[in-house]
Amino acid sequence: MPREVFQRELNRMFEEVMELGDGVSEALELMTSSMRERDADLARRVVGSDARFKSRGAEIDVECMMLQARQAPVARDLRFLHTLQGVTNHVVRSGTLCEHICAALVETEGHERDDELDATLIEMAGLARDLFRDGISVFREQDIERARGLQAIDDRVDLLYSEALGLIANPSSGPSGTPEWRMRAALMTHYLERIADHGVDIGTEAIFLATGERIEDAMDRYLHRNDG
Repeated sequence: MPREVFQRELNRMFEEVMELGDGVSEALELMTSSMRERDADLARRVVGSDARFKSRGAEIDVECMMLQARQAPVARDLRFLHTLQGVTNHVVRSGTLCEHICAALVETEGHERDDELDATLIEMAGLARDLFRDGISVFREQDIERARGLQAIDDRVDLLYSEALGLIANPSSGPSGTPEWRMRAALMTHYLERIADHGVDIGTEAIFLATGERIEDAMDRYLHRNDG
């Protein structure tokens, strides 16, 4: 395979992964709107999407392996394909978690909720959605500086995660929600925290792609760039 043809194939794979990421971003937007508006019909639009995301992710994985088999890639190409496979995995897992949350919203439609806990979950959902969307944008643009800023947003998600767990363990004095809703709220708390983590991981893959360094090594180098 001539080099220019191979490069076009690599570019095509990149766009396919980004399109998959955009599809999951749209699902996360519906999920967040469903939580905010208490509109289970929005969540129903996401239920069933997981199979589609997984199928497309599997196709991309096979295509990446086929590209490696058809031509002996140089180190940069191997890093590129390896990174695309890693990003695809994070995208598909986020899509799965999004569908789990939407299924929970459908199953608890009309249930009484703990307003304070619900507000915390809605805030978490908005941040997780933004982190995932930003992670895709950072990777698409290979913006290393923005990649390094994603962790600060994730720290806010972690604080809300702790707050939500506290409210689950110690309900507020008002209506605490039905047992079914509280059980699913506990699961949604974990799912949202993981979606946020996947968003950070997607963005920081840009650092590995550009430098060959994992985020821990790159961050240490960046923080100590003026030492000595």
